[in-house]
Amino acid sequence: METVGHKLQKEFLKKSQQLGKIPNAFLFVGKEGIGKKLLALEFAKGLLCQKFEPFGCNGCKSCRQINSFIEALKKGEEDKFFYYARGDDGKKHFAYLIGDHPDLAVVIPDGNQIKIDQIRELQEFVALKPTGKFKVIVIDQAGKMNTQAQNALLKTLEEPPPGTLFILISTTMGELLPTIVSRCQVLEFKPLKPQEVKEVLKKLNRDILKEVENLILEEGSFDLLKVENENLFTILSRLSRYSNLTFEEIVKLAEEIEKFDTEEKELFLKLIEEELTKKVVNGEFPLEVFERVKPLLEDMKVGLKRGLKFKLAVENLLFTLKGF
Repeated sequence: METVGHKLQKEFLKKSQQLGKIPNAFLFVGKEGIGKKLLALEFAKGLLCQKFEPFGCNGCKSCRQINSFIEALKKGEEDKFFYYARGDDGKKHFAYLIGDHPDLAVVIPDGNQIKIDQIRELQEFVALKPTGKFKVIVIDQAGKMNTQAQNALLKTLEEPPPGTLFILISTTMGELLPTIVSRCQVLEFKPLKPQEVKEVLKKLNRDILKEVENLILEEGSFDLLKVENENLFTILSRLSRYSNLTFEEIVKLAEEIEKFDTEEKELFLKLIEEELTKKVVNGEFPLEVFERVKPLLEDMKVGLKRGLKFKLAVENLLFTLKGF
């Protein structure tokens, strides 16, 4: 198996397949970058394996097709597998990813959201009879489904076609409607242990900034590797002295941060929040100030999906920190 760690979850999934006790839906919950999607795909491979070997035999045609799909996704080559459909307005829109195996689809956000049109196309996909025993749909970043999409998915989860398995992947259960969570077998995942992180780093065999590697070891997550922008980490180090920043420095920093893409902005907010949380726990930052800053960070996260003027929001955040 490619997935490192998560021994208990692997054993549970293996037993579920061996005993024939596969639910209609799983919900994998845990931090980003710890292997949830990879494990979901490897579990799907086992269900679609021609020998029905848990996590796949890796020799049959089905396993080879899915391995090729997984390897391409790991390299960031999602665009090779985009499936487009036409909506009611006659326009083409992105629906999901599908490789050479016809019974495995992966849903990812279209922009910042998973939209109702994508879920409608999934309903068409699951309505088709599988070529084998199962049809598997992995919904990555399931918390990014908008309310309409979640309600549409709920209808399918209530009465799924025989042999259909959904695997939803999310950072927290709170991102999803309680009615969706209640229809899923929930598996919670913990961050990777330092030794497991080192094992993955060895497999990756790539140059990584030392400060990024240290953060990965500390977080037990490879989420940081999604960002190649070294400037992000330079800016974060400058922000560590926020109380000494001048007006001009704050404005300039906000302008630089405004240039980040959405993923980098999300990571920026996440790292700022985690750093301040650690300082509060260690008695290095006042709790009452953190309680003023936290709502600002939450508003900025939500605002990213709604066209927030990020530069002004960053300035407001930094001036609030400087006031401490």
